[in-house]
Amino acid sequence: MRYFDASLGARKSRSSVFDAPVYLSLLPAETLDGMTSTEQATVLGVVGFGDLPESAGDAPYPVLTLPMSHLDDQKLCEVWQSPWPVSHGENQGIRYACNGEVLFGVLYLRGNEREAVETGTYRAYRRILDLIHVAGYKHLVRMWNYLPRINDEYLGLENYQRFCLGRHQAFAEADYLFDRDLPAASAIGAGTDGLLIYFIAARVPGRQIENPRQVSAYRYPLRYGPRSPSFSRATLMEFGGVRQLYLSGTASIVGHETLHPEDAAGQLVETLINVQTVLDEASHARARLDELGPDCTLKIYLRHRKHFSLAKKTLAETLHPLSPVIFLQGDICRRDLLLEIEGVIRLPCS
Repeated sequence: MRYFDASLGARKSRSSVFDAPVYLSLLPAETLDGMTSTEQATVLGVVGFGDLPESAGDAPYPVLTLPMSHLDDQKLCEVWQSPWPVSHGENQGIRYACNGEVLFGVLYLRGNEREAVETGTYRAYRRILDLIHVAGYKHLVRMWNYLPRINDEYLGLENYQRFCLGRHQAFAEADYLFDRDLPAASAIGAGTDGLLIYFIAARVPGRQIENPRQVSAYRYPLRYGPRSPSFSRATLMEFGGVRQLYLSGTASIVGHETLHPEDAAGQLVETLINVQTVLDEASHARARLDELGPDCTLKIYLRHRKHFSLAKKTLAETLHPLSPVIFLQGDICRRDLLLEIEGVIRLPCS
């Protein structure tokens, strides 16, 4: 894991640069203009929140711009990097880059008023599953999903529930075992007119991590929709001696119930307990949020801008001061949830 203050040379890390086939860097968006061709050759993909420089549109690597509002003063973007040069391609609208170990891809599926959310989701996931199968990176590690009006309802089902229908169908047809094969994932409402997805797949499988405080999402009761959400609480990848945890969108849920409705402070505390619990499961209680430093990169989505100051203060008191955090405004998959946290975390070796 790397955190970049303002340039590709300003690394802060406790480990060697070339120790994993993929690592996440956070950069101010304007520094993309200063990347050399050598540096561009090792970029798997860039994800921006809001505007990116015009030059990003001409980059050889996949680029996805999400229509979301930063809540913090520092406007950071995600730069997913490889320790060695990557190759690029495009398939059925998916732009991707791969390096022999992992594949990073982005897809924007434009909205169609005549197509149901579940149908569009199914088409998008079938394209992704077809690509990773043909390319040889058969194991999904992490999925990021952004969809419009996530809490809107049509014919008795919310858009998120319809999204879950399409995703479930695609995974079921691909013979996924839901207690072993599901990737970490998140689904956030954004100001888009279609479905925006980025993802990481690998040649080797990761380990599906669940949270003992929560019912596994794929086992939720029918009250949450006709098909349960198809994701794991986290995916643990082991690349040689490097252990990376891809944390799913995590919220104030215990069992399968939302706790602390209408209480942002209570939800944030409960969410951080859930994050630490997943860390304990993956690391055998050897990793703490307040000790991980630059090896822990988090994103927090807040439904309401008014809760930003509270979230920033609480996270500053909870995390190591060198742990980078992106604060974004977005709608959460349940109407009674006010926030959600996800992350990519390098864990201590066993």
